[in-house]
Amino acid sequence: MLSDDPGEQKTKFDFLKDPSSAPQKKHAYYQKAQARLLHLFDTAPTTHLTSIPDDVQKFTTAEFPGYIDNDVFFLKYPMSLAQRHQFSGLCYMHAPAIVQHYKLANAHEIPMIDLKKFVQDCFSTLQLERHIFNDEGGDSRHFLESILQPNSVIISSGPDTHVKYFSKYGVGLVSQFKVHADFYDPLLHHHIGNPSGEYKGLHAMALVGHRNDNGKVFYLLQNWWKKKQFVEVNEEYLENSSYRLLHQNTTNRNSDQLSTTLWKIL
Repeated sequence: MLSDDPGEQKTKFDFLKDPSSAPQKKHAYYQKAQARLLHLFDTAPTTHLTSIPDDVQKFTTAEFPGYIDNDVFFLKYPMSLAQRHQFSGLCYMHAPAIVQHYKLANAHEIPMIDLKKFVQDCFSTLQLERHIFNDEGGDSRHFLESILQPNSVIISSGPDTHVKYFSKYGVGLVSQFKVHADFYDPLLHHHIGNPSGEYKGLHAMALVGHRNDNGKVFYLLQNWWKKKQFVEVNEEYLENSSYRLLHQNTTNRNSDQLSTTLWKIL
């Protein structure tokens, strides 16, 4: 957090402007902060892509067998598929944006919310400071609430209602998912049983599908990492990662002014 001392504030912003002027051990810190600032306020035109880049994982039934069209949202509604790449610690924004996109994609031609514009227009000074200097995330539920119409209702789902609520409300927000070291393996897209390795932090994703294999339920999660866009977890892994699964049934705020593309990096 920035100091209240004007001199210290000026020094910090000087380092942000020119990271090479910072003490050696702080070079990397200010370089990353500067990159987030420049990315956030980049005025270059948005690149519209109608296909996913080759270096990004795609969903295939060969890698994820057993999923039928009716139980995977973007298979049931093929034109709805959208994927995102997490530029920095913004999973708490990507997940609600995707959930909201899928909610609208079935019935409306309303573009996904532009997260960069939302940050520029709606973040407080403190939120901008935390994002630029510290790459701090936030609560995905709170962010979802911020892009919904006033008085919207968010419904929590428990293990016994995940499949039922998915059928009724569609894609769900997986919030406060506890990530362990095993989840960081970019080549491991199926996680069964207990998470393993060191606890790394909280994450937000979207539950986009499910399947049943001899009475055992598996869930398809959509993620924001290039090599790990889609992940399958069984009930045990999901439960042992702790999480909140949330659904909503309303439209987003100012969607006509906050448009984005199929593939957008933020």
